[in-house]
Amino acid sequence: MALDELRRQLWHLRHGGPGQWRRYLRRRLSAGPDSVRSGTAGIEYAEWPLPERAPARGVRVAVIADDFTRLALGYEWEQVEITPEDWRELTLDGDRPIVDLLFVESAWHGNGDAWQYHLTGTSAPRPAFVELVQTLRGAGVPTVFWNKEDPVHYADFLASARLFDHVFTTDSNRLADYRRDLGHDRVGVLPFAVQPAIHNPIRPRSGHASRDIGFGGMYFAHKYPERREQMDLLLGAADRVSPRMAHGLEIFSRYLGGDERYQFPSPLDERVVGSLDYRQMLSAYRAFKVFLNVNSVVDSPSMCARRVFEITACGTPVVSTPSPAIENFFPRDEVIQVDDQQDAEWMLRALVRSPELRDRMVHAAQRRIWSEHTYGHRVDDVLTAAGVAAPRVALPPVSLLVSTNRPHQLRHVFETVAGLVDVEVELCLLTHGFDPADGLAGLRDEFGVENLRHVVGPAEWPLGRCLNELRGIADAEVVAKIDDDDDYGPHYLRDQLFALAYSGADVVGKQAHYVHLAGRELTALRFPEREHKFTDLVMGPTIVTTRSVLAEHPFAEVGRGEDTAMLRAVGAAGGRIYSADRFNFVLERRIGTVHRHTWDAADAEILANADVVAASSKA
Repeated sequence: MALDELRRQLWHLRHGGPGQWRRYLRRRLSAGPDSVRSGTAGIEYAEWPLPERAPARGVRVAVIADDFTRLALGYEWEQVEITPEDWRELTLDGDRPIVDLLFVESAWHGNGDAWQYHLTGTSAPRPAFVELVQTLRGAGVPTVFWNKEDPVHYADFLASARLFDHVFTTDSNRLADYRRDLGHDRVGVLPFAVQPAIHNPIRPRSGHASRDIGFGGMYFAHKYPERREQMDLLLGAADRVSPRMAHGLEIFSRYLGGDERYQFPSPLDERVVGSLDYRQMLSAYRAFKVFLNVNSVVDSPSMCARRVFEITACGTPVVSTPSPAIENFFPRDEVIQVDDQQDAEWMLRALVRSPELRDRMVHAAQRRIWSEHTYGHRVDDVLTAAGVAAPRVALPPVSLLVSTNRPHQLRHVFETVAGLVDVEVELCLLTHGFDPADGLAGLRDEFGVENLRHVVGPAEWPLGRCLNELRGIADAEVVAKIDDDDDYGPHYLRDQLFALAYSGADVVGKQAHYVHLAGRELTALRFPEREHKFTDLVMGPTIVTTRSVLAEHPFAEVGRGEDTAMLRAVGAAGGRIYSADRFNFVLERRIGTVHRHTWDAADAEILANADVVAASSKA
């Protein structure tokens, strides 16, 4: 144990006793990967951990792919990684197929070099590869080929593509060529995407956004002149603004040393800090305030580097030179495109300087990614084209658990529910100590709340009892606790469901959150350091979990602290709690007004532990 860590533990034990020490340990152990560390040689990037999860679909797929794709797709289906030696026994039981699909990408190395030179090269497609595809097609297994190297390597993989039932390309400009050369129209576009299990905004335990500007890639002195010009523009701008920053531009070279054609020229060579493998790059993505992208393909409407999606999903803004594909996937206020050195310098300085700008830009882009650009979406397209039946990516329905003892808040409740977008919801409402009689029908009709379950509870029930009763009548497996007087933005629930999916947590919520002090007309941000981290507590009004978790760990049947007790029970049982983003929720504090909030911490205490971000004042 490091001396600093020992001192921290002793401080918690001395000042808070065994209870506080245990809470500190639980929070530290669950805080996140320890993948960005300061060492004697500078910053060290450990390999980003890969979570173990059951595949999203029960579809069994034989796969030949390079490492990045194998890793990304392995979470989406039951992946069978075949070799020339074992493919028959892994895909057939006699003459009967035991896989639902054969999926092959334009692989250079193919399943750890097992298929190297089988798909492309002077002797490709090789007999073993041809036999594999023809045998499975003959057995009735749909076959799909994905050329992720289009347009540059179209001709290199065309002979292999001819063997397959369906062909996908990363470049929509090549569709007509494929139809002509293959003689059929079973072709489609399959762009890059992200795998939320590994490409997500979960932050490392330390080191998040601790560096300035990063770039990972290689330099081509002998080809791709457009890319070289882009590097001179973008990396040159980053190099020029670096003296204004703590660390400036840092380059991770994919081919460090060796062939001179791939080495960065002066003055960029002085910015090269090393070389990282892919999983180390996943850690590095999260350590920088900005990451750069340049494009080898400059005229495709659909082909851009996969890192544009991946870095954004990991929570870091991307600044890129122009690309029609990026333009089609993201608005320019979500992924920045620059074609002028001065603009590039201004934009890099702005992003390094402003965490608020970075966070809001990335959050909007991530929402687009989770909605449209995951490998779950890409697999859906592949399976649909191949005629393989399987569940499609979809957000689950949610039961909203709302307990209120304030008749005047019912309108706010219905307004909140009606404002939530892109999620199927059921309002489970318990009126606590009063019966609104026919009033609910009018509110339901006015706000268009179609799914409503209502029960009346006696006034003496504690809040925890009310919430447990609501869990009992909820129909959906996912449930969300909603308070009757806080403010929930339209994307609140959708964002929480995305977080529940990519984190794999048992409970998600917001520990970092905004609070509005109505009596002082101030809005403050509390616990910003707890954003996008695994934790031990989240704010009660933001709890999203499942009925099965609540059945095992019900709310404590008390009037106050019912959610804290439940969360601690989840943590004590080994469950994981994730604190998502700070957006789309404001906790309302009305101390000193007629309608007092149930949580009565003093305004001064809140302000002592928060950052004021907005004030309504005539001053």
